[in-house]
Amino acid sequence: MRAFALDTFGGPGSVRDLPTPEPTEGQVRVRVAAASINPVDHAVIKGFLKDYMEHHFPLVPCGDLAGSVDAVGPGIDGISVGDPVVGFVGKTVMGEGTLAEFATASAGTIARRPSALGEVEAAALPLAGVSALMSLEAAGPQPDEVVVVVGASGGIGGYAVQLAAARGAHVVAVTSTSNVEYVRGLGAAEVLDRMAGDVVDALRSGHPEGVSAIIDTPSDQPTLARLSGTVRDGGTVTSMKGAAPQELQVRGVKGVNIRTQVTTERLEQLLGMIAEGKLRAPHIRTFTLDRAGDALEASGQGGVRGKLVVTL
Repeated sequence: MRAFALDTFGGPGSVRDLPTPEPTEGQVRVRVAAASINPVDHAVIKGFLKDYMEHHFPLVPCGDLAGSVDAVGPGIDGISVGDPVVGFVGKTVMGEGTLAEFATASAGTIARRPSALGEVEAAALPLAGVSALMSLEAAGPQPDEVVVVVGASGGIGGYAVQLAAARGAHVVAVTSTSNVEYVRGLGAAEVLDRMAGDVVDALRSGHPEGVSAIIDTPSDQPTLARLSGTVRDGGTVTSMKGAAPQELQVRGVKGVNIRTQVTTERLEQLLGMIAEGKLRAPHIRTFTLDRAGDALEASGQGGVRGKLVVTL
């Protein structure tokens, strides 16, 4: 099969022929039509996770996929060859990824893809959508409560804005100047341009009683600690970077560091919202497999609007 792979951390990577993987117990093999790139994938190819997880070389990056089931491993019920699916590989090793014509995935981390949802749009959903969903579950906003989404124009942030708005929350989106209208179109009631002034000052001025929750995707610990001062007692702060300050508990604010776990159930919940018209795909920029290296590099530079998707 054709796949994009690296021989060393930090290497340029290339498209080459690799053996087609075989599904093991509890896995299916998917003929990949599209695979999306997440910031963690850039961290993987640079070797930033080498001390935390096992890596296999040649290293095929990425975990999100959309395609059709090509083979079914032992112990699988309810999934058949030819089924259109969307999901995540669900493996404990890195390097057996989805920038390839075929990829194996756990049956517990994929779901059937509705025919009305295109493969490119579907591939953008798994990790970013589930991360946003888990963030909203942790924050638990009630209707009309103020929820601040920091990094609102990114993959996770774009889904988080929509999910919070669907719950009836008053969404305050924090983004850069070029993305103000984009996040407003996703359902944000207010948009704060982080390049036009101090976000903390703007939040304190606009919401002196404090906000109910902050859903943060890009901030480091010092930045998030300062932002957290705008959250009222009993509120919640979530972080995708492990930056939620633990000292928040002293004043009754819950800090939650999200560790994303893609499951069939969560994917089906998101797909149901898409079918109901409550959730839509973010802005998507596509690349061919031959340009997968460019896509990974773009992801590492940050500031991506929506999602990057490689088509096969």
